[in-house]
Amino acid sequence: MRVAVLYSGGKDSNIALYKSYMQGYDVVCLITLVPCYDDSMLFHYPNASHTSMQAEAIGLPLIQAIVKGVNDEYYQLKYLLSYAKRVHGIEGFVSGALSSMYQYSRFNEVASMLELKHIAPCWGEDQLEHMRELITNKVTAMITSVSAYGLDMSMLGRIIDGSMLEMLNLLSKRYGFNLTFEGGEAETFVLDMPLFKRRIKIKDYTTYWDGVRGHIEFRSISLEDK
Repeated sequence: MRVAVLYSGGKDSNIALYKSYMQGYDVVCLITLVPCYDDSMLFHYPNASHTSMQAEAIGLPLIQAIVKGVNDEYYQLKYLLSYAKRVHGIEGFVSGALSSMYQYSRFNEVASMLELKHIAPCWGEDQLEHMRELITNKVTAMITSVSAYGLDMSMLGRIIDGSMLEMLNLLSKRYGFNLTFEGGEAETFVLDMPLFKRRIKIKDYTTYWDGVRGHIEFRSISLEDK
């Protein structure tokens, strides 16, 4: 089946991409919606525009659009999927939805409307097991934003490795946030994973912190050989 992947550039969309590839789906393009605001319930905000470099690293065409407001998200998603169906002949699309019924139901609605299949290979997974898959599958995910009690500025720019995951797991139990960050507690950007032909190097970034939450914005980013 020819599919597109809803691609934020973060850990969940990359794991979903990898799983759909391993399950035999023919991934023909990536779709990224870049919100101009930081409270989207469907799409990533910080550094989403850099998915073009990730698409280059993977070697897949990227369909990308700017989303100007929450009310524009649904329309743009339908438009880009319709475009992918017409141009790339997709029969379905893949999302990184894990446990958010809002995301899952919205994607199912769009799929039904466009006569496409919605594939969510990570849906219903245990939070800790899902995060462990990052390490098992050699997914290099950098934390690019934090906005939950228990997460602080020192975590911005950190890679989720074994020790980082152990600390996040303890903090999630103590403070009650979702370990997978699906509620927007934090966001990530993937620098490398098995399907990348080249890895991404972040040479410089700017940190923004308001005392409670914050994010980083990449200033210098490039591709390098693996």
